[in-house]
Amino acid sequence: MRRQTSDIESPKPRGGTEDDKYGAKPTGLTGDWPAIMLLLLLYTLQGVPMGLGASVPMLMVDKGVSTMEQAVFSMVAYPFAFKLLWAPLVDSVYISSFGRRKTWIVPAQLAIGGLLLLASPRVGPLLGDGGAAPDVNTLTALFFTFYFLAATQDIAVDGLALTILSERNKEYGATCNAIGQTFGYFLSYVGFLGLNTYGLASLGGFMFFWGWVFLASTLWVLTVRNDEFAPQPGSKVSQLAAAYKEMATVLTLGSVRSLALMLLTVKAPLAAFEALVPLELQKGGVPKEHLAAITIVMLPLSMVTQGYVSKHFQAAPADGSGSGSGGGGGGAQPLSIFLKGWKAKLANGVLCVLLIFGIAAAPRGADGGIPWWLYGLGVLCTVVSSVSGAGMFVAQMAFYNRVSDPKIGGTYMTMLNTLSNLGGQYPSTLVLTAKGAIEKLGVENGFYGVSLVSVLFGVAWLALMEKRVLALQALPREKWLASSAAA
Repeated sequence: MRRQTSDIESPKPRGGTEDDKYGAKPTGLTGDWPAIMLLLLLYTLQGVPMGLGASVPMLMVDKGVSTMEQAVFSMVAYPFAFKLLWAPLVDSVYISSFGRRKTWIVPAQLAIGGLLLLASPRVGPLLGDGGAAPDVNTLTALFFTFYFLAATQDIAVDGLALTILSERNKEYGATCNAIGQTFGYFLSYVGFLGLNTYGLASLGGFMFFWGWVFLASTLWVLTVRNDEFAPQPGSKVSQLAAAYKEMATVLTLGSVRSLALMLLTVKAPLAAFEALVPLELQKGGVPKEHLAAITIVMLPLSMVTQGYVSKHFQAAPADGSGSGSGGGGGGAQPLSIFLKGWKAKLANGVLCVLLIFGIAAAPRGADGGIPWWLYGLGVLCTVVSSVSGAGMFVAQMAFYNRVSDPKIGGTYMTMLNTLSNLGGQYPSTLVLTAKGAIEKLGVENGFYGVSLVSVLFGVAWLALMEKRVLALQALPREKWLASSAAA
């Protein structure tokens, strides 16, 4: 039986390379550079709709959109929280003659590019550029569609990364994911806000540009030669049913259910600071371009932090040998580092509340500007948030890689990431809704009340969950294997 390879990766030449002639195996990234560049491009394109979606709330603040309407718009990111529902479909249904992953990557990218071009002349009026009130519901539907298409492309590209890279470099798929999405988000969020501030680009014009980029990049994917791979046993329907059955089996594990509880609640105490602080800073008089400039500085800091933290993890053997714990043998323990980052973020949230209060109460200069020392405090808050967040992300992914059953690694990883995404999305909608409800009761600014509840909830969560999280880290590896569910 032939080895199953990527549908995009070109078959290896039979003539062999110089290394093959002497029986030497390739080392480093030799032979994988084309695959890495393709993955970086595809993951970067995923980050573009996310960055555009993140810039819209900043524009809404200038249009006087209410907090309740901001809560409605926050739902655009939910497709990434629920992509597990159709991930088995993307994995199991495809056109063999066209390509297993290209079956989904090409239509998704064409749809995003076409929708960007179609929406580009209409998004300005939807934001109220003509003097009318912003149409938040239509904007939400539009960007929800962008996120849905990007999430579908993400599922297919994640699957592609498992086969397009050689065995020795498979871990670079996660690196391409982190770098690519961050870079795409940076280009479309910071890039747009910076250009828009100086009148160099409107949201419609920026979307028009990226629409053509999506279409052009899709043409490149189309020209890459298809790969031959071994046929999957059974019909498409049976393959799809098996994929959902695997997912249900994993969810019956007590360890996974405990981890799910942690993932669905751990981000809730932080949501007030993640979702509300940027909007409160803008309302307090901090210009959008200043917020974008701070983000520019934080990007390399986050990437350096990810690299530094990554070096402290030693992967557990795939067969579960070694120490026998879920955390793996040797190296730092991922969930311990995750909790340290979480505590830093919660403490930083209190600092952010003081920052917002200081901006509202501090006397302004003759030019109406914010005192420099408050900008310094704001930079400090951003540094702590970026460093701790980057460390948490790497630690979380390291733990997923260590405990995921290699027999169903794709389904396992997608499920854990979906739970994490859901746990990060719904609290944002809740805190925005709560803030709007408080303000409807006559309170001038509901930010402080929501922040106080968040801090108290964070303290309670830590008291109840810290030992449970560390216990998950210490579980034997067999507790995470799907085979143990049937035992």
